Parts: sequence; structure tokens; C-alpha cells
Amino acid sequence: MRRAMPFILALAVVAMFAPAPAMAQDHSFRVFVTADWVSPLGDDEITFGSVQDSVQGSDDFGYEAGFEWRLNKVLGIEASYLVGSNDFELGDTGDLGSLDQSAVTVGLNFHIIPTKIFDLWIAPVASWYSFDDLDASDIGGANVPIDDEWGYGAQVGFDIGLGKTFAITGGVRYIKIDLNSDDIDDGVAFDPVIARAGIAFRFGSR
Repeated sequence: MRRAMPFILALAVVAMFAPAPAMAQDHSFRVFVTADWVSPLGDDEITFGSVQDSVQGSDDFGYEAGFEWRLNKVLGIEASYLVGSNDFELGDTGDLGSLDQSAVTVGLNFHIIPTKIFDLWIAPVASWYSFDDLDASDIGGANVPIDDEWGYGAQVGFDIGLGKTFAITGGVRYIKIDLNSDDIDDGVAFDPVIARAGIAFRFGSR
């Protein structure tokens, strides 16, 4: 979680000094696309074949698209689909392999600064992660099947409106989730922090 703190603190500072126009947002629907920076926080020891050592995922990019339906000025239901890939290292052995993943995430957004120019929200989230096999060919191993899993966490996000429809969007999400497989003795913490930035389009009215 330490890697996420600079992002969260930056958002808090922006929120404190953001202008607060008198009129709140009145759109009912929002779609967005973002580039994501996926940073796994997990660092567990595992037994892989005859080797026992710590495993750590590397930071890498992913992509996400989604929408939000605004129930009212404060509450919104967000759903998104993320595609990403991370390399993993096994202690001093070096590269363990790469792991592709996709995630469907649903969140209940609480808009704490719902203004026309600046919109800040926080949300509990749940994610369903689908993993491809861990490609261990770099160390001469076979592919390792990874189980699909539920993960849970929280996110903070913001929009900066550039007119009635278009907005710059960003945020940070943390998901608590393990990687499990019949070929690995114990589950491995994945626990990604996901920082995202992109564009949003807002439609409709309430």
C-alpha cells in the first residue's frame, strides 16, 4: 500500500484546493477509457519445483474501459474491464515468467465533490480476475495454470471537466487478491495498486 500513498495524497491536495462552482453535475451516464499502471505489492515465499524463494511481480501497463451510471448527485455504479500483463521474478533466480490477466471491476462511487469542473469520488470495489497460464518458458519450465479469483478493495478517482461532455479522468485502486494454482504449494499475494489516467465522456441529465 506504500506505493499508492503518493497518488492518494496528491488527489487529496487537489481536492482541497479545487474550485467549487455553485452548480453540481447533472449528467446521468459516463464512459471512459484509460491507460493503467499496474504495480503488484505482493511479495511471498513459494516453493516452485525444487526452488523455494520469494516471488515479486514487476510494474507494467494495462488498459481499461468502462462506464458509470449516476443514481443521483452523490451515488454512482461503475463497471470496467481491464487488460494487463506482469512479469514475475523468483528471488535471485531471475525471471519466473509473465502472466496475462483481465479483470471486471464493479464499484459504488460516492461523489464527495460533485461539481461541474472537478468531481472527486471514493468507492469500495470488487473485481473478478481471469488469469492466463503463467508463462515460465524463460526458465525452461512449463506453463502454470492460475485459478480465476475474486478480489476486493477500494478506489479514489476524479474527473476534471473540459466542457459539458469531455473530461480528463484519473484515479488509484487497490485490490487484495492472491494467485492460486495446483502447481504452487501456497497462494501468492498479487495485491495490485492500479493508477489510471485517460478521458471520459459524460451524457444525459438527471
